[in-house]
Formats: sequence, C-alpha cells, structure tokens
Amino acid sequence: MRDTIQTKEYFDKGVAFKQQAIDEDKDIINTLPQPEGKASAVYSLCEYSKMLCIQRYSRGDAIADMRSSVTQMAQMYWLRHQTMASINLEPRAREMWDNLTLSQLYDNLTFLALLVGLRYSAVDKLKALNWIGHAGQDGLLDRVAIQLGDDSRRVAKESKFDKVYKGLVDTIDADKDDRPKLLKTYVENWYKRMKIISWHGNHTGEAYVGYWCFEAALVAMLWKIDDSSLSSHKNYPMDLVRHYWDTEL
Repeated sequence: MRDTIQTKEYFDKGVAFKQQAIDEDKDIINTLPQPEGKASAVYSLCEYSKMLCIQRYSRGDAIADMRSSVTQMAQMYWLRHQTMASINLEPRAREMWDNLTLSQLYDNLTFLALLVGLRYSAVDKLKALNWIGHAGQDGLLDRVAIQLGDDSRRVAKESKFDKVYKGLVDTIDADKDDRPKLLKTYVENWYKRMKIISWHGNHTGEAYVGYWCFEAALVAMLWKIDDSSLSSHKNYPMDLVRHYWDTEL
C-alpha cells in the first residue's frame, strides 16, 4: 500500500469497478446515436482509465505491472481523439468539450508522467501529445511537450491555471541548482493549491483514488531534478520516479 487513507479492499473494489466499466463501454461508442453521447462516453472512458491507474498506484501495485493499465489509458486517449475528430457537434458543444479544464490538465500530466515513468518510447509519447492536444494553451503542458520532443510546439508563457501550476513552471524555468528547492516547495503546497479541483477532499467518498502529485514527478524525471528531499512526502509518487531511474536505458 502506498496510500495511507484508504484500505486495500477499497482500492480492489475501485479498480475492478472501473475495469468493468471500461470493458463494457469501450466497444459501444459507435452504436450511440447522438454525437453528444459519443463525446460524453469517450471522455468518461479516459477518466475511468486514469482513475484506475491512480488507484493501482495507491494500492501499491508494482510499477512494471501497471503497464497494461497505462497502455489501456493510452488506448482510451486514442479512442477519444479519433471519436472527437469524426463526430459533428454543434459549435457550442464542441467548444465545451475542447475547453482545457484544470481536471483535464491534471489528467493529461498524470498520463504523461506514467508514460515517462514506465519508459514508453519517444514515438508513443509524441502520439500521446497529439491525442491530448491544447498546444499553446498552457505553459506547463507546453514546456513538458517540448522536453518530450515536440520541437515545433508553440509555448504559452504561463499556465492557464497559474494559481496552481506557477510554482512548477518557475521550477522548470529556474537555474538548475535552484530547482530541487523549488520543486520541494511546490509539492509541499500542492494539495492546498489544488482545493479548486473537483476531487479535492473526496477521500471519505467512493470516488477517491489517491492524492498524488504526478506532475511534479514528471518534471523531476524530465529535467533530472534531485528529489531526495521528497522521498517520504505523502503526495509525491517517489516509487514512479525510482522505477524510471532504475530502468534507465
């Protein structure tokens, strides 16, 4: 167990439920009659696949063993990308689904952190960036994308959610020697700053998956930041970062 809030039985139940929902829903997208229904379904599949991965991490699953679930998450992102490109939505509905929310940004950064931590190929990560989209809309996501090889990407100066992610953008932009301290400060304030996200404080309900700052781990891995001061922090996914360095190519 990595999570200290819920039990293994809780996470077992959550993982099984989400996997069942994905298995039941992923093959019926094309049978749904309305474009709005298809859009809602594919976004839900991405959400379920993300929650399943986080619950497996919280449960204490070996990082290498999570690869099948991370691959499944990638498949759901691909399905969403393909579906959204093929359906005819009203402009207002299209704008709603295309809008980058804080929850979606967190999900996207978590997805990329898992791909990096499990050392998926450069091609896989570039595909994921294409499926995520939102180029030029968020300074943190853009900086990560450039670091992953998306060299032609336009880069926003600031994060769209600067109150949450400014500290991480500042960490990336800082001198190399200053990054460990800035990263530590960011993680220590992360949960408090995340109070505006939908899942903040939901650990007493059935939707809880774990409070993990995967975006900080993503930055630590990509920019090779010393994160030893965070080794025991309750919100920092150190095991993912350790797996990344232990499997260095």
